[in-house]
Amino acid sequence: MSKQEMSPSRYRRLWRGLKATAPLALGVAPFGVAFGAVADGAMAGWQAMFMSSTVFSGTAQFVCASMLAQGATAVPIVLTGVLINMRMLLMSAAITPHVKDARPALYPLLAHLLTDESFAVSMAEFEARSGDPWFYVGSGLAIWGIWQPATLIGLFFGAAIPQGVGLEFALPASLIVLLFLLLRDRLQVATAMGAALLCIALRPLVSGTWSATVATLAAATLAMVLKGARR
Repeated sequence: MSKQEMSPSRYRRLWRGLKATAPLALGVAPFGVAFGAVADGAMAGWQAMFMSSTVFSGTAQFVCASMLAQGATAVPIVLTGVLINMRMLLMSAAITPHVKDARPALYPLLAHLLTDESFAVSMAEFEARSGDPWFYVGSGLAIWGIWQPATLIGLFFGAAIPQGVGLEFALPASLIVLLFLLLRDRLQVATAMGAALLCIALRPLVSGTWSATVATLAAATLAMVLKGARR
């Protein structure tokens, strides 16, 4: 363990990450409520809460709860959850260099707290300052902390939520806005727009979240080639 990690300042850095992500965490709450409402008809309340605390992946939880309601068995549910979260491989590869100084005992927590939101907030921070695993932990805890009570609210009061209010779109919309704030130059803007358009074009051809994964890999690869050619 490094002296920096043993320092009391790590708690201040953790708190800074939590505060930086707190506004975005509010956008997670409606999504968590919507999951709780869906899970209420597919599993016991304690199972839904256990899933929210351990799986901690909104889209995967939604799909898995729906599959459970339709009578799917464990193997296809687990495989579907893994495939949905394939994008985490790309995000973890991007954020690893910034948290490489963390002690190994912290690695499982870093992996568990990786979400689209904590990734976006932390990467924006790391572009302005040096990498900080404790900022990242604080960011992840902000999302995890709001996801649990939101799920609970959905379990108890989800039936009272009117149909068609679009709660499931609150989180993607807030995340899209945040990601656009990370674009710094024309190449990054072109890459993001290209990935979005390609994802839409692939939807009729590639099922599930594979369209987003394939589009991201293709756009990022092309961007790297163009960047190398410009040097």
